[in-house]
Amino acid sequence: MKTVKIINPAAGQGKAINEISEDTSYYVSKSVGDVEKYVYKTLLKEPDTHFIVCGGDGSINEAVNGIMRAEAQDTAILSAIGTGTGNDFIKYDKYAHSHGSSVKCDIIKYGDRYYINILNIGFDCTVVQKTETLKKKPLISGSFAYICGVVGTVFGEYGTKMHITVLKEDGETEEFSDDFMLCVVANGQYYGGGFKPAPLADITDGAADVVLVKKVKRTEIPSIIGLYKKGEHIDKEKRDIIDKFKNIMTYRRAKKVTITGIQSICADGEIEKRDKVDIEVVPKAINFMF
Repeated sequence: MKTVKIINPAAGQGKAINEISEDTSYYVSKSVGDVEKYVYKTLLKEPDTHFIVCGGDGSINEAVNGIMRAEAQDTAILSAIGTGTGNDFIKYDKYAHSHGSSVKCDIIKYGDRYYINILNIGFDCTVVQKTETLKKKPLISGSFAYICGVVGTVFGEYGTKMHITVLKEDGETEEFSDDFMLCVVANGQYYGGGFKPAPLADITDGAADVVLVKKVKRTEIPSIIGLYKKGEHIDKEKRDIIDKFKNIMTYRRAKKVTITGIQSICADGEIEKRDKVDIEVVPKAINFMF
């Protein structure tokens, strides 16, 4: 099996360049979208290639989409060396310290695209936009940039009137309409450089974890963020929102989700303009080696 390191020179303020070595073939990406194109074209010729992405969640996302476009999900292997801003997907608890373990990983389809970690809407979308600006400044790390983005968003406008339809694991459909601060549809557990919105998410269970947070007063946000960052807004034994937040938060496990009334989404850290998004879990779609 051929192994190629994909180097994103823009990730993590250029840290990925340090992963270039003489003992492994490598490709240096040139622009946004180039990783996907390279993976796709390579797999058309050599479908059993092992790609090691040296970048962040956005680079992993592009590789996933390249694999799916080439229909090489049964033969290609994907792994990553986190050199980006957040590196959140590879923090997944079950495999975070299991180097060399390969797993058949779920991914999630939205429209004609795929994501592997988390799609978020609302407050977090605004945070990501602010983070992208901040992380370009010297001496500001990915996680610190995200925290600064959160603080900046708290003092701005937030809250989106969304309509959300959830097809749950048992086949039952449930609908939610409200002024939401944020909506998360998660395959992985982490985003934002270490925030843990979906502590029960499992990349092999064939379901997405949906977390909804209603718009709250600005003064209430600090008391929520601390527990939310640590993943303690969900009771892991009861597998539900803790009593303290039940009036403002909802947690569901879903096969499909449709969201309308929105302006943009953030999938694996990448912002897209959309007024509607249809989301569906694709079970055991990618060979990912941790």
